[in-house]
Amino acid sequence: MSKEIALKVDKVLNEFGRSPLHGTRLANPPTLDARPEIVLAMVIDALIKARPISHELTQKTIKTLIEADYHDIDVLSNSTWDDRTMVLEDGGYNRYREQCATNLDGDLNNLLKQANGKPEKVKLLLKEVKGIGDLAAEVFLNNVQSVWPSIAPFIDSRSLKAADEIGIGTNLNQIYKILDQDPVRMSWFANGLSEVRLEKRQDVIEEV
Repeated sequence: MSKEIALKVDKVLNEFGRSPLHGTRLANPPTLDARPEIVLAMVIDALIKARPISHELTQKTIKTLIEADYHDIDVLSNSTWDDRTMVLEDGGYNRYREQCATNLDGDLNNLLKQANGKPEKVKLLLKEVKGIGDLAAEVFLNNVQSVWPSIAPFIDSRSLKAADEIGIGTNLNQIYKILDQDPVRMSWFANGLSEVRLEKRQDVIEEV
């Protein structure tokens, strides 16, 4: 294992790593577990992040939805289309608010069990939720591996490409070993790669 790769992995994790649901009241480690509302929050997070809107607006919208308790399946189920549209608008998410409000219908009960803990099967089942495609499913897997350890190690395809470009490579098992085979750290690292890519900070890592 290259010492340079290990140093780059550590730099991504320590300088750019982000908790699942970063920027929301659910992001603190004590609150992150496999409760249905946490998993649903991660789906909402993925659904918004897959839209072609700014990074800043994405974070604002996700925070607004969680503040409205839409990660609670009872709250979501009892909300109307107009309710969801208004919350999205409050979050500044105007361009796609009607479509997204409709897509927030859905339930993920027993998804992991149905998939037998296999990432590709989870991805296929998740895409049955209206509005979730490959990108949203991969963003979800980045996060949910922190509470569903059988999903780890996982990095979405765009971030894995970024890892290759900055000299870390694409060997997930090697990266996972550097991270002590810790699914929570793997999730932070995957999100850190997303930050590097979105902020165009590849040069910072390449210099290691």
